[in-house]
Order: sequence, then structure tokens, then C-alpha cells
Amino acid sequence: MFEFFIAKKHILEKKKQSLIGIIGIMIGVTVLIVSIGISNGLDKNMIGSILSLSSHINVYDVDNKSQYEKVENKIKDIPGVKGVLPKISTQGLIKYKGVYGDYVSGVKIEGLDIEKAKTAIDIEKKLVHGSLSTTKKNSIYIGNELFKQLGANIGDKIFLVSAENQELPLEITGVFESGYYDYDVSMVIIPLETAQYMMYMEDKITNLEITLNNPYDAEKISDILFEKYGLFNRTWGDQNKNLLSALALEKSVMIIVFSLIVVIAGFVVWVIMNMLVREKIKDIGIMRAMGFSNKNIMKIFLIEGLSLGVIGIFIGVALSFFLLWYIENYSISGITSIYYLSKIPVEISVKEITIIIFVNFIVIFLSSVFPAYRAGKMETMEALRYE
Repeated sequence: MFEFFIAKKHILEKKKQSLIGIIGIMIGVTVLIVSIGISNGLDKNMIGSILSLSSHINVYDVDNKSQYEKVENKIKDIPGVKGVLPKISTQGLIKYKGVYGDYVSGVKIEGLDIEKAKTAIDIEKKLVHGSLSTTKKNSIYIGNELFKQLGANIGDKIFLVSAENQELPLEITGVFESGYYDYDVSMVIIPLETAQYMMYMEDKITNLEITLNNPYDAEKISDILFEKYGLFNRTWGDQNKNLLSALALEKSVMIIVFSLIVVIAGFVVWVIMNMLVREKIKDIGIMRAMGFSNKNIMKIFLIEGLSLGVIGIFIGVALSFFLLWYIENYSISGITSIYYLSKIPVEISVKEITIIIFVNFIVIFLSSVFPAYRAGKMETMEALRYE
């Protein structure tokens, strides 16, 4: 253990150099963990918002009621399925006369079985005004942003015009907030029977939506639907492939860029260790004359480098947890309003933290081992002749 005590003495003698090395490593670890934590949180929040009023799997091989009810019963028996929702999707217009004057705008019309939507997409939990009615056929549910733009009230009459130019007077029964701005400003939900009437579809639907307990099981369930039941379907990953690819690319570039800080921190440690070896040439010569082996000398300087690294990593991880906690609980209001968030989401796994710590440790080890090897192979006379 004498190598440890000598290494400790060297570190304390060169406090400024040691502090610079520790700070460099700490900054590298902190930047990586905090950036990945925020990136993961924003990605997860975006995906969650998109899926809040959308399905995880869409089945298109169904048409009339007798078909989709048979399929629905089969799908419900698959483990991991949360709910199955018959649906009609179309485009239309809304007309409203209120305190701000006449309002006409294009909207996405979603005709849903309201009773089944309570289980499948938790629609009742997303209502911020009004209530859910499973019996009223003239009800309409609009997004909170659209509700604000209209200056409307619960119970007001609004006219909905379908693509077939069918116009119906409906009553604003509830206001939902999905967390996804596009839905909240341009989507309206009406009962399935009302949508079928507007679209002249009798008992038909456009697709059958499946929601899962875990959205990331979509590929597995999709394969079961196709292989076992022969149902053509598309997962939420297929429908948002470009978005997911963009998020993955953005995250990869961010990690590569911020990893350069770790490399720079490793270079700082390498410089410090080389300076330390140069300054301790006389001490190395004396230790060699006293019978210290190459291995002993190398171990001393390796312990010094790794000690700086471990201290920097430990402080960096602790600081990262504090910053992530602070960001999540004390978000800057300007940022959250711009990005349509109530707070900045944070998400990081133990696996990601372990990988960051491991990579930083490897970088520090490589930065320390070469100066340590140089010190260890130095012969007695070579070291003493500098004096």
C-alpha cells in the first residue's frame, strides 16, 4: 500500500494541477449525463404526447361492424393489449360564432367509440373542462388550444362540416389536453355513430386502433397480428419513422460532440501526469536506488492518474444528479412555454450512467498508463543524471 501513500503525497503537493484535472473530468461527466438526461426526457415526452390520443398499432383489414367486432375480440386476448378502439378519421371544417366573431378552420375529425376510448386512450383523464358523455350523439370534444382561440364555453353550439359537405350542429361537451400542440389546436373528437352518419358510412370504420401497456412492444404484437391472424397493420414506429430517425441522429451527434469534452479532459490528465513524471525524475531515481521495482514506480503514477479520474467522475455524477433534479423541478418558465411543456422532462437509465462512467474511466486509464509506463521504465542512472 506504500504506492498509494506516495501517490497521495504527490497529488497533495500539486494541488492546482490536481484540481484542474479533477474539474476537467467532472465537467465532461456532468455535461454528458445532463445532456443525455434532458435529451431522453424530451424525446420520451414528444413520443408520449404524439401517442396520447393516437394508437400504437393500426389495423386496416377490417371494414364493417361484424368484421371488426370479431377481430376486436381476438386482439383483446393478446397479452400486453390495453384496448381496441374502432375509429373513423377524416378532415373537415368547424364554424363557430362567438365573442371573437366568426371562426372557420380546418380540423382533423376523429370519430371514436367513446366508451371504449375511456380504456384505450384514457380520454376521460385528458379532459380539462366539461365531462365525458357516452350517450349524447351531438357531443364534440375539442383541444384546449382551440377552445382558447374560440373563446368558447362548455355547452356552446359549434358547426362541423365533413368532407362530404354534411354540416351538423354539435354541442361542446368537453375540452381535452393531450400535451401535443397539433392535436390540441386542430383535432376534434365526436362519437363514432355521428362520424358514420356524417360520412355516409353506415356501420363501417376506417381503421381499428390498438393501444398497448408498453408502446415498445408494438413490433412484437404487430408480428402476432400478421402471422397469426393475417391482419395488415402499421405500428406507431412505422408511422413516425422519419421523426424517430431524426431524434436518433440528433442524439448521436450530440453524444459525439459532448464526448469531445471527455477526450479533452483525458488529454488534460495526460499532460498533468507527464509534467508530474518530469518533476519527479529525481524522486524516481532515488526510489529506484532504494530497490523499488519498475512495477512499483508505474503503480504509483497510475494510482495518481486514476485517483484524479475517480474523484472527478464521482463529483461529476453527483453534480449531474443535482442539476437534473433542479432542472426537472425548477424549470425556466420561458423554455417550458416555448416548447409546450409544463416542466422540462428528464429521463436517464442506470445503464447509460454506467456506460458514461466506464468510458470516462477507460479514457482516464489510457491517459495515465502511458506516463506511468514511462516513469516505470526509467533506470536509476538515467533518472539521477538530471540532477
